Amino acid sequence: MYMHRSRIRCLLNLVFGITCLLSIETRAELQPFPYTSVEKNEIQEVPDYRLVLSNVAKVNGRINVSNSRRLNANLVRSLYRLNDGFELSEVWGFYQQQLQRNNAEVWFQCHGRDCGVSSLWANEIYEDPKLSGLEQSQHYGVYHWRSSGRSHIAIIYGIVRANKRIYIQVDQVTAAVDQVAAGPITKKSDLPERNQTPLFVPVSLNASDRLVMTTSARTIIADISQKLLTMRPQRVYLVGHYISNEGIETEMDKSQKLAKQLSEYIMSTVTGLNLDPRGVGPLSSTHPEAKGVTQWVEIFVEN
Repeated sequence: MYMHRSRIRCLLNLVFGITCLLSIETRAELQPFPYTSVEKNEIQEVPDYRLVLSNVAKVNGRINVSNSRRLNANLVRSLYRLNDGFELSEVWGFYQQQLQRNNAEVWFQCHGRDCGVSSLWANEIYEDPKLSGLEQSQHYGVYHWRSSGRSHIAIIYGIVRANKRIYIQVDQVTAAVDQVAAGPITKKSDLPERNQTPLFVPVSLNASDRLVMTTSARTIIADISQKLLTMRPQRVYLVGHYISNEGIETEMDKSQKLAKQLSEYIMSTVTGLNLDPRGVGPLSSTHPEAKGVTQWVEIFVEN
């Protein structure tokens, strides 16, 4: 167990509006995604909150966390279930916009199987089986900022269960500045630059020339968006490719639409980026992942 039961626990009963007073000021800094239902909402004083800053694995039958810190902190913990019809990537983008407004530093984040074993996050880290799901769908991030003379840390974990239900766990931790003054900051992500193989995003246009994104593509874009949020490159190029028998002018036009609509989607989740969508139609089809594919977008950056 990575978090001892707090000496003070306050359950917020949202139905009856019951609240309780703590000996310290504790409040949520991040607003919840509006299309969710609250499964759990707690306020705690935690003398030894374990801040996980790595993926989670099991080695020789024991849980292994390669990087973590202990904090004497005040905690607001909320568990949300996402309403049907929404994607986890949309929630992730919603929180990233708030974190950006707070000038939050990225201390650690991972996506998909890079986060490790889902059941360990659920049962060992958070002690809630609802958070056990499809490992390829995981999102986890730790973010830090300062305000009012305190350090604020947001720890966000999202998962899609096998039954398609989506849960988001949000821990909001407040601690003394001197506890986290030397907090770890992750290295900038290595998005490809010019003359490197660009990122391949399998998106397409439907019969009405509207962007179509598979679940796999949404996961890729969520990962790219977080890397862009961390890097803040000078310019991001989105190059649309469209191969058909419709003629070169139509193919050029539709490849531009493909890149532009993907650019608009990314900007709906991460603001403040200089995105440059271009269309090359069928004129360049050399990406190693483009075999058998007729529509896609490539992404690279200019730092």
